Amino acid sequence: MRRSPLSGVRDILAAARRLLRPAAGRPQKRPVAEIGPYVNRVLSDATLFNQIPSPTERESARTDFILERLADFGYTGSEIDSLGNVTAVVPAREGTDEHVLVFAGVRCDEYSPLESMARLESDRLAGRGVAESAVPVAALLVLAEYLARNQLQYDRNVLFLFTVHDPGELDSPPLEGFLRQWKARLHGAAFVRGLDLGTVGDRPLGTCKLEVRMRTPERDLMGGGLAVSAVTTLSTVAARLGGIRWDQQNTTFLNIAKLEAGLGFGWFPAEGIMELEVFSPDANALDVARNAMVATINGVAAEAGAQADITVRSVLPPGNPDLNAEMSEQLRRVHEKLRIKSRAVSIPTSASILSSQGIPAVTLGVAAGRKSATEEYVEISSLELGFRQLLMFVEAAARRPSDE
Repeated sequence: MRRSPLSGVRDILAAARRLLRPAAGRPQKRPVAEIGPYVNRVLSDATLFNQIPSPTERESARTDFILERLADFGYTGSEIDSLGNVTAVVPAREGTDEHVLVFAGVRCDEYSPLESMARLESDRLAGRGVAESAVPVAALLVLAEYLARNQLQYDRNVLFLFTVHDPGELDSPPLEGFLRQWKARLHGAAFVRGLDLGTVGDRPLGTCKLEVRMRTPERDLMGGGLAVSAVTTLSTVAARLGGIRWDQQNTTFLNIAKLEAGLGFGWFPAEGIMELEVFSPDANALDVARNAMVATINGVAAEAGAQADITVRSVLPPGNPDLNAEMSEQLRRVHEKLRIKSRAVSIPTSASILSSQGIPAVTLGVAAGRKSATEEYVEISSLELGFRQLLMFVEAAARRPSDE
């Protein structure tokens, strides 16, 4: 007999309660406002959300799920804009136009009907997309529930955003569309990630990601002549790009993230894919590097008689570390209170889009775990600490200095 999806969720919640239960004989402080049940709901919401297909047109199925959950918490004023972004507001104690934004992306480019079925493995919640989108979205939903159920209000409004932002969508990107409406009212922002609990992005880099599909003439293995294939052509691209010095300071660098070609023994590789990303703290250097990458790829393809199709998968501007310094310090203070070891990192995230437009923004990881080519998971035992961090950071950011 087939089990219902809710049966799997109940199993996950039962296991999570066992993992979150204090060890016998160890004195424990009572959680403020019973955090534990809310952490359990992060797991259940992430499990359900991860099963919803993505990407789709305006991510309508995923945003419907979010709107229904917000309505359950009493957010009658939650809205969805013409681009698909969902917003909800927790009003301040007194009237103010200042907002603290917490946001996460709902899109999952790697969704798979089979691999995205969330599953419990020992002490982890695993599944393709769990760390990328499901846990961040679930953490925001449960934070919204926590504030509503406990009737918590601060000196600034708390604005929740669930964005369908696609970094590769250059014509009408949803996050930039949201900012056109809200920019003047934002005091600061936090972008929520599923992984990297304890990191602080002191030096947020900009990035450009390219996907290259290389096609060479079809031939059989005994065809004779020069062995020009997708593998050799892409390898030549990698070698030439690897030999480029991108700027005098050596702060701009290239990562060959993926190279895949051929079907295996006995098949001539006539088509291959390469994924490239270039990072830089300087926007001009990033543009120069992108143009150089495109020119190099096209040049190698022309020499080999191959066809190169280049797609821009993502563009994120460099962040502003000076602008973000105060919020980064707030995050460090939260880490200190929770005894989380802070780690300074330089990673490009959607927070950079805000700081490049003059809005202080940090990236906040809510769990420990891993994402690789073969697996993706979050460690269940880290979620309570990650959720407390999120709550305490929002409290700190939404207070005015006189109350700190």
